[in-house]
Amino acid sequence: MQLKRKARSPFWWYDFYFEGKRYRGSTGEKTKAAAGTVAATTLTRLTEGSTINKRSHRAPILREFSKRFLAWAENSNTLKPNTRRYYKYGWRLLSFSVLASMPIDQITAETIDVMKFRRPVVDRKKREDTGVMVDCLRAYTNQALRTLKVMLGKAREWKVLRERTSFTIPEAPGRDVLIDDAAESAIERELGNSQTRSKARYQAWLVTMTMQDTGMRPSEVFEIRIENLHWAERRIWIPSGKTAKARRFVGMTERMHELLSTWCLGDEGRGWLFPSRSKTGHLTSIAGSFQAARDRAGLDSRIVPYSARHTYATYTVRATGNLFAVRDQMGHVDIKSMAPYQHQQTDELVVAVNKRNADRVSLPGAGHTFGPTNSQTA
Repeated sequence: MQLKRKARSPFWWYDFYFEGKRYRGSTGEKTKAAAGTVAATTLTRLTEGSTINKRSHRAPILREFSKRFLAWAENSNTLKPNTRRYYKYGWRLLSFSVLASMPIDQITAETIDVMKFRRPVVDRKKREDTGVMVDCLRAYTNQALRTLKVMLGKAREWKVLRERTSFTIPEAPGRDVLIDDAAESAIERELGNSQTRSKARYQAWLVTMTMQDTGMRPSEVFEIRIENLHWAERRIWIPSGKTAKARRFVGMTERMHELLSTWCLGDEGRGWLFPSRSKTGHLTSIAGSFQAARDRAGLDSRIVPYSARHTYATYTVRATGNLFAVRDQMGHVDIKSMAPYQHQQTDELVVAVNKRNADRVSLPGAGHTFGPTNSQTA
């Protein structure tokens, strides 16, 4: 396989024979290394039986298109800050893959299906890459794939891509571990002592406790303003959020009222409940403090702050049976959105069936018969 530069073209061109037929074309890349990747991908497609069609226009390389996509994400009036960060890191994961060097009209479902993503390990204390690359877990892989799906959708919308590639994103493992009484007590011991713990740890406990008692999303708790705490009514007003139902009141439990009112003591009654030095002016994450507390307590590594939201939904539905009230409290639009939050225990089902079996056995003529009867063997 040869790679050449043409006189009036800034790109490298490939030139090779496959099964007696010559293939020539632009890679759309300005560096030889990236061009080699595109050429190898083209040869691989031919080996797998795909055809290489000449295009009447040159579709941009995904890396080129990412500049426009990220500019849109950064300046869009419809995207939330968390969504912007999600797409930004999703592209970072994509940028380490072969997909980044491919023309967007050559990215196929087959290519995506076999793609393995890797990410650099970051030293969080120094905030710099360690130079070590590791395979992405399913959650990171899905973040890259969701970002890619949005990018290809925008390319189609902006008429950069004639036909959008359709592909399936595999399901990620669910958050199936709840914060039960024992785990909550352990987390409270590690984070909740305001006298001996740091402010960061205590804030992490207050956020976790609020999610556990209200089912609020982490971002909603981070963005609580003191003026939206209605102490007398025991309610919190959420002015905006992820869905159309996010604008709502949520109830305030007794322990929330006690701990949060003490936390706000001395404030003027306005401003962020959890202020920080971040660009937003409020807390944006408790992941570090929560993970450290979880590890010190020896808890399951699958327990994350969002587990508190799942715990709230599971407990309140089980205790009240009022699925619609829980849906509204959590800010969901569709009742179907509640399905991932339900981790119902089987104990009550076993009790119900045991009762049915006991009632049946108590009926006249009921009983157990094992093997053939005497009349059948006579």
